[in-house]
Amino acid sequence: MSKVNLLRRCYNCGAILQSEDAAKPGYIAKEKLENAVGVLFCDKCWNQQKYNFGAGELTVSPDYLEVVKDARASDALIVYVVDIFSFETSFVKEVTDLLQGMNILVIAAKRDLLPAKANDEELREYVAHRFRAAALRVKAEDVLLASSLDSYSDVTPLTKVIDERRKGHDVYFIGASTAGKTSFLSSFLRTYKNRSRRAIATENYPGTKLHVMTIPLDNSSSFYDTPGTSLENSIRGKLDFENLGLVIPRETVNKRVQTLTENESVFIGGIARIDLLSGPKTELAGYFAKTVSYKKVVKNGGDAFFKQLGRGSLAPVSASKVLADFDCFDISVDELGQRDIGIEGLGWVSFAGADQTFRLYVPKGVSIYYTRAKIK
Repeated sequence: MSKVNLLRRCYNCGAILQSEDAAKPGYIAKEKLENAVGVLFCDKCWNQQKYNFGAGELTVSPDYLEVVKDARASDALIVYVVDIFSFETSFVKEVTDLLQGMNILVIAAKRDLLPAKANDEELREYVAHRFRAAALRVKAEDVLLASSLDSYSDVTPLTKVIDERRKGHDVYFIGASTAGKTSFLSSFLRTYKNRSRRAIATENYPGTKLHVMTIPLDNSSSFYDTPGTSLENSIRGKLDFENLGLVIPRETVNKRVQTLTENESVFIGGIARIDLLSGPKTELAGYFAKTVSYKKVVKNGGDAFFKQLGRGSLAPVSASKVLADFDCFDISVDELGQRDIGIEGLGWVSFAGADQTFRLYVPKGVSIYYTRAKIK
């Protein structure tokens, strides 16, 4: 079974934390490292200044949970919208706990961002697999693929499936911010006919301060459009407006291949870095917006990544400028076959598993994932 290990780093100086040698950078008492909760500091930085930071986790407000509880109590249909290009770590545990066992229909939006040769049946199974990994009961036939919904003019097939699946019950529309909910809703409203005696309303959901649009489906059931959940664990939540526009793909993303041997690296813009620490020569097929550079660096050149960040010479460049601003993961690959290493909100690399070990640097708080390949 492959392992993904987070190498804990000092929050101040960025050194990898270790408990073997007090004379080397990053030393921290073994018991502190083993019982770590939240951010950590090496002994040197801790002694220089006392810090008090809390760990950041993907969460939603108590009001949002109350809405989901109502959906569960009413046996509603959950229409869960995901951005198929990047959704793998967007699940919120408190929400998925409440959704377990419910009737869930998944709309995997932005299919047209993926290469046309990608197999739709395999994509549906991939999405269903990621939902099952989040403990949600979803099969491939529960997944609908849709093009970029900002240009999707005919939602009739989707709305027909929704109407069939809801069986007269309410519908709750959920998903992360930028997943494509708003675009779908705009298209839906263009053809919507109100057959009830109630009006469409956007107001606080009963008992909460959460703004929710309520669209009558008939005299006794409604379509509830909930706010998008947080992007705090996504690269998109770490960038300024200018750089955000560079990492979001606007057209089909085609793979770019870089071949690494041991101790070589690939830079993904000024945002991330992947090193091949051990294993055979490996082709890394990168799937990122074309405005994100994807460059190989020769042996022993990886540390130049952080120097170039400081000079702003890699584009797009995040707010992270120094090593201390990055989390570091070691990923040991035991499985054979095609595998993916992904960065939430940015994209992923695909490769053939062959007993490699990779090191991945991403801005602090950005989630990564390791899974079977999305596109084979």
